[in-house]
Amino acid sequence: MTRSSVHAGLLPLVACLAFAHAGAAQDTTAAMLQRARSHYEGLDLERALPLLRQVVSPQWPFGVTTAQRVEAYTYLAAGLVLVGQADSAVSYFAAAIASDPFADLDPLEFTPAQRTAFAAARRKVFAVAVRPVAEARADVRTERIRFTVVTTHTAGLQVLLQPLAAGTPFAVFQGENEGARDVAWDGLMPDGRLAAPGRYALVVVARSRLSPRTDSARAFFFVAYETATLEDTLPELARGALLAERAGSAGAPRELAKGVVVAAAAVLVSHVVVNRDLGGGQRAGATVVAGIGVVAGVAGFLTLSRRHEIPANIQANLQRQAERRAANEAIRRRNADRLAQAVLIVTPAAGVGP
Repeated sequence: MTRSSVHAGLLPLVACLAFAHAGAAQDTTAAMLQRARSHYEGLDLERALPLLRQVVSPQWPFGVTTAQRVEAYTYLAAGLVLVGQADSAVSYFAAAIASDPFADLDPLEFTPAQRTAFAAARRKVFAVAVRPVAEARADVRTERIRFTVVTTHTAGLQVLLQPLAAGTPFAVFQGENEGARDVAWDGLMPDGRLAAPGRYALVVVARSRLSPRTDSARAFFFVAYETATLEDTLPELARGALLAERAGSAGAPRELAKGVVVAAAAVLVSHVVVNRDLGGGQRAGATVVAGIGVVAGVAGFLTLSRRHEIPANIQANLQRQAERRAANEAIRRRNADRLAQAVLIVTPAAGVGP
């Protein structure tokens, strides 16, 4: 067996071991937290607190998720309150809030003293956050799309929606806020139109009322419609579909040609057919005939060149165009009704840009 084949055979084994180690790391952290919670709930704080300190220590050798870190900080702080170390408890509660601004204490599980320390920690930390946008279907006539945002303490809050394809941000909430808040959106743009399909950013900006700090957060989502198929409007009437509204020009060249033919024939007869003995008088007569033919042709040309309107055709064309406009207006109304009844589909989107 060659060296390269040995290496190739070892690769899957190494990958499996790495995967197993990653899984064990999570299991080990979860197991440590479970042991710490059991000791905490049994009021065995001498055992619970060291285990929790290990999990939040930089030397902890295993992976820790954000949720696990918040849990460890929270129970460590709660335990310190119970042993009379309130200042240290506030610091660990602050670390939990900084990791997750949505962190909170259930009043059924934590004492008033613990909740007081947690409130003090919230005043020390300023952060804003938004939950990932949840998938939703909403009939905008009766329902709303809801977003959940939070500020860790009292702040001036602005919640904006930004269409990423085109358009400017617009506010869906602006005012004072403290803690978590649900913000409702009716699915409409500022001009009252239904939001266009595409990618959007939910942007949350807040300014603390307790310190000169600001913070922001954002989440992304897609908007789509669930609606009946829209109708296409009818195209404008083509020129060939309309009746001729003026007449007269088509026969004018023909009349002029007739006059020229008569004149040419008269001159030809005067030179070829007429006997020389008849004298110049006959030729003069032919010239007169030629002149009359030309004059008649020109007169016919001028007469027929004067185009005149055909009222019946004009009226018929106006009627056709009015019917076409009425049909398109009806189509637009039906499409508007269908859009007004559309169900808005919102789905979460990953990423940090368009």
